[in-house]
Amino acid sequence: MVTAAEALDHPLDRPLARALFLAALARDPGDAEALVGLARVDTADGCVALAEQAYRAVLTHSMGNVDAAAGLATLLLRARRWAEARHVLDAALSLSPLSPDLLSRRASVALWSGEVTAAMYYVTEAQRVSPLDPDLREARDRVFLGQARLGQRVQVFPKGYDDVWTTDVAVMERWHRLRLEAGATVVSRSGAARETRSGTLKTRILDGRPTLGAFYHYPSGGWFGGSVGVSAPALALPRSAYELRTFVPLVPRLSLQATSAYWRYADDRDVVVLSPALGLATTDAIDITARYWLTSVIVRGSGSDSRVNYVHSFGVHVDWRPDGKTALGLDYTYGVQLERSPSATDLLELRSHIFTALARRMIRRELGIDLALALERRSSLGEGPNVFGAAAEGGLFVRW
Repeated sequence: MVTAAEALDHPLDRPLARALFLAALARDPGDAEALVGLARVDTADGCVALAEQAYRAVLTHSMGNVDAAAGLATLLLRARRWAEARHVLDAALSLSPLSPDLLSRRASVALWSGEVTAAMYYVTEAQRVSPLDPDLREARDRVFLGQARLGQRVQVFPKGYDDVWTTDVAVMERWHRLRLEAGATVVSRSGAARETRSGTLKTRILDGRPTLGAFYHYPSGGWFGGSVGVSAPALALPRSAYELRTFVPLVPRLSLQATSAYWRYADDRDVVVLSPALGLATTDAIDITARYWLTSVIVRGSGSDSRVNYVHSFGVHVDWRPDGKTALGLDYTYGVQLERSPSATDLLELRSHIFTALARRMIRRELGIDLALALERRSSLGEGPNVFGAAAEGGLFVRW
């Protein structure tokens, strides 16, 4: 009966499989194989509490039961109960140190709790034991210690408005719980008429900004850190930019991310940005993130003549991962665009609706590409006309 039940892997066959497992347990309530099989059916049907109870019943009498330990660890991982999953897996690995199922799950625990170096060790060991397992190859592809990316973005507007060319270079390296980031951005703007000391002149503006950042990952799955950037000649980009970011898992499938930034421009403006974001993993493959920005634009004057203006923006992002190598996304944002022009009035008056489609594809484990296409409708709170602009971005990245 147990063998017949295990062969029924189609969703429509789960009721029959459950009946067979229950019949086997009626004859022998301590049958570990039947208990594990019933727990798998309960998991598939969403009866997580029953599945956890069955797995723990097996492990009480047989701590080295690999199937029960792996099944229980999977449930705990989905619930983000990292410490419990680590305890179950470490106990089982002490008895079965070469089990690829246990090693791969232990790698997942290490990865999600910020121990990327340990995650690399466990998943490499699992693949060494079972080199032909496609699930292990996919798990290994998700673990990397560092990444370097080269990206190019082009944004085009009608005549009289700036076209913007942006080149990004970024490098990230992780070591144990630390994540270090470094990058450089070069932004070229041309096409708009600008006020100069000698009168109105159509000119090109070129800015560059290197950045450095450091982040620490906590065992709970969250992280915290910040970055610093300095621009030159700082004609349109802020002269200096400081940013703090944090990520906090709240409950299973729900997380909070917050960003605070301070930008100091070369002229008489400062900008402070506070941005919380709430993320919901509706399934293992689909994430939805809602974000809000509160931006304070400070125009400095002499003495006590400084003015502070508050503007609000919001956005929604949907990310879908159809397989381990592909990610697709849709993004909508409404609000101010803060780094488009060196004019102070633009910071306060321009509003944009931006629709973006995104895609990322791993060509192989070490190499991937990402693409983005965006359409922006920009309007002014003053008398300016509505304009439409299109943007395209492509990136090439390598991982190790």
